[in-house]
Amino acid sequence: PAGRIGVAAVTAGPGVTNTVTAVKNAQMAESPVLLIGGAAASLQKGRGALQDIDQLSLFKTLCKTCVSVRAVRDIIPALRKAIATAQSGTPGPVFVELPIDVLYPYHVVEKEIGGTKSARGLRGKVVRWYLQNYIRNLFVGAWEPRDMSPLPVQVPLATDDEVGFGGTHHHGLGVLGCLWTGDV
Repeated sequence: PAGRIGVAAVTAGPGVTNTVTAVKNAQMAESPVLLIGGAAASLQKGRGALQDIDQLSLFKTLCKTCVSVRAVRDIIPALRKAIATAQSGTPGPVFVELPIDVLYPYHVVEKEIGGTKSARGLRGKVVRWYLQNYIRNLFVGAWEPRDMSPLPVQVPLATDDEVGFGGTHHHGLGVLGCLWTGDV
């Protein structure tokens, strides 16, 4: 039905890769689908983290858009845009990747990657400073109100000429009306 979208939320790695066939089917059927996939923490991407693969590249040719959310404040805007994109123009699937550090509460992320309380030496202090700034940037603006209303959906409408009602074509017969009446 118009105005509706399918949604699937899956875990990182195999959860995401197991959706490839379904996403391809949604693409071929021109069905608006939002696939939300987990991912390794942003700091661990590309460093051999468990189930860390380049998920965006996997879906680049299957989806109308693929995005990875980099900060908590960007979750709602990314989802709003993805839903509008899935429904606009020719409907189709979209992929939004949510790294685990974007999903967990502040106190959990701070505990996991905040660094040690007592950094030793210059290198330790620089690493601790970097990690603390990373966490602050990850959560800055996260508690500010966000517009959660749907974005407008752009649905293209065919012109009479595109449908075959322009010129001398007979209404109700479309392009076949040309052949039947000899107007070709």
